[in-house]
Amino acid sequence: MQFLFPGFLWVLGLLSVPVIIHLFYFRRYKKVLFTQVRFLRELVEQTAHRNKLRNLLILLCRMIALAALILAFAQPFLPDQQGTAGMQKAVAVFIDNSHSMNGQSDQGSLFAKAKALATGIVEAHGEYDKIAILSHELGGRQNRFLSREDALTAIEEIRETAVVSPLSKVCSRIQPLFSKMEGYQPEVYLISDFQTSITDLTPEQLDSSIRYHLVPVQSLAESNVSIDSAWFVQPVVVPGQVNAIAFTLTNHGDSEIDQLRVSYSLNGQEFPHGSVDVPPGKQLTDTIRVKIPNTGEQQIAIRIKDYPITFDDEYFLSARVDEAFGVQIIYEQTVPKNLDLAVGSIPYFSPSLSPAGALDYSKFASNKLIILTGLSQISSGLSAELEKVIQAGTNVLLFPAAELKPGAYDVFCNQLGIPAPGAWETLRKEVGRIDLEGEVFSDVFINPKANIKLPVSTGQYQLSRGAAFETIMSYRDGSPFLVKYLVQKGNLFVFACPWGESYSNLARSPEVLLPFLFKAAVSNQASKRHSYTIGRDLSVSWTPRPDWVSPEAGLLMTGPEEFVPSLRPQGREWQVDVYEQVRKPGIYSLSDRKEQLAGFAFNEDRTESDPSFLTAPQIREKLGERVDIVEAGDSASLAGVLKANRDKKSYWWILVLASVIFLFLESLLIRLWKN
Repeated sequence: MQFLFPGFLWVLGLLSVPVIIHLFYFRRYKKVLFTQVRFLRELVEQTAHRNKLRNLLILLCRMIALAALILAFAQPFLPDQQGTAGMQKAVAVFIDNSHSMNGQSDQGSLFAKAKALATGIVEAHGEYDKIAILSHELGGRQNRFLSREDALTAIEEIRETAVVSPLSKVCSRIQPLFSKMEGYQPEVYLISDFQTSITDLTPEQLDSSIRYHLVPVQSLAESNVSIDSAWFVQPVVVPGQVNAIAFTLTNHGDSEIDQLRVSYSLNGQEFPHGSVDVPPGKQLTDTIRVKIPNTGEQQIAIRIKDYPITFDDEYFLSARVDEAFGVQIIYEQTVPKNLDLAVGSIPYFSPSLSPAGALDYSKFASNKLIILTGLSQISSGLSAELEKVIQAGTNVLLFPAAELKPGAYDVFCNQLGIPAPGAWETLRKEVGRIDLEGEVFSDVFINPKANIKLPVSTGQYQLSRGAAFETIMSYRDGSPFLVKYLVQKGNLFVFACPWGESYSNLARSPEVLLPFLFKAAVSNQASKRHSYTIGRDLSVSWTPRPDWVSPEAGLLMTGPEEFVPSLRPQGREWQVDVYEQVRKPGIYSLSDRKEQLAGFAFNEDRTESDPSFLTAPQIREKLGERVDIVEAGDSASLAGVLKANRDKKSYWWILVLASVIFLFLESLLIRLWKN
């Protein structure tokens, strides 16, 4: 037998007090003259023996009652095979508060039942046990153990959330909590519906020194159709034109969903789309066509009508539509009028001509595309500025000058880590191939097999292949005519021949030139995100105007919720840290309290769109004997079972009962056994 609080055993020394009192207590007798007592001597001796026995029994009852009470405070227990039974416990209780817990049980929603079960678990533990309450947010406030009263308060404060954490992540966050709780018996309770999508635990991920109790709270299986994703088909959203938006629907049920209504809203105005049929267990991709009326931030929401699970029935998108794309043409001697006309003929483009000797580097960042043509040399200053804007996301197009001097472009190419143009050759060569599967020309030609007039050059450089190299167009002999280098967030396009009809007829091939110029300006825009996921994306990227200055009061994020985010500059971009402050889906606007700066669409995690879950036998088969499956009826029965199991291993209540019994016997002896 062991004691939970052995320090109380020192109090057993107090048992000597009643013994001392009993031994050294002498009654003083008063002398009274009396007649002959010779005949009473025998009766007095018999009475004295009886009184002595009575006093000894009373003393024994008092000592046993006091000893039992002291031992009860020391809380004796019999250790089990691991030597842990009866120890103080450090208990971590995880409550599944995701949207899937909106399902109904015989006691209301699964979430309400889970909170009631957690309350019963806490109440079943002792006053000196330490308890941690966790949920899907896994916030910093949940990384500590609480008293029983504080734990009950923490349970009441838990609300439903759009954040979803797999159970493997939950357990990995729980296990380090016990490292500072030496001397406590660690236990974990996981209260969840154990959906298949989040129950990714394996026996190897469970700490063998921790007892795991899994408490399933589940409802009947339900069917569900979810909007999983949506995106713009074209990389650039053009105002005044129809823009295609693709979206995917998934039927997670076993029966076909007929005539599912789909609608969308643009800046708050609702539009019908129609109805679709979704086969069972299949994913369907459909497209809606949205006409953007003006420039600025656009707020788009796609919705379906599906019951009973509704948290994944809408998907939000946010897109910024610029008035025009700036395209800067840098030349050295001859003004490239044909190139200026070609760029200006593309709607949505705003070209500007700049001589190489009079450049304003501060305006580079405001352009989507910078074209270098006919430069006999690229200076170190220009190379450094071009490197900055390319790394930040601006694309650069290079038409080399004819017959360059050796090393003319070495500084520029070395800074970007690409090979410089090779040897110059004066030879007529025909372009024989276009990469129709690459990003640039993948969706340009309706009939790719049609005869396309390809360029011909009479003077060109030999382009060497380098890192992150892509050939867009090549000559008939296989040598590159147009290549693309990936430089962080931007692209560098390099032609083998100079611009001008003296070296190629590219200017007279508009079916090739104009689509290429458009895609060269917007190719990096395809990576721009139009939506984010709550709980996964803790920060968003934002590119302000070049002349924007951060206000001292900071920025404000408004939408379904309002909060103040933190900002971190990263080159030309800013990282807007939202952390766990976004908890409701919708469109959030970033402003400096004077004007709107950007918009961000946040959607709920689709991890739990599939309503299937693991049953208790399936969990047992998956995790084996490493876990204890608790079949929870209600909170009262669960608390009663836990408390009974705990009391079976501790004997303090027996000692308290013994103390009461012997105090009662003492009272009987005093009252019924008279002197």
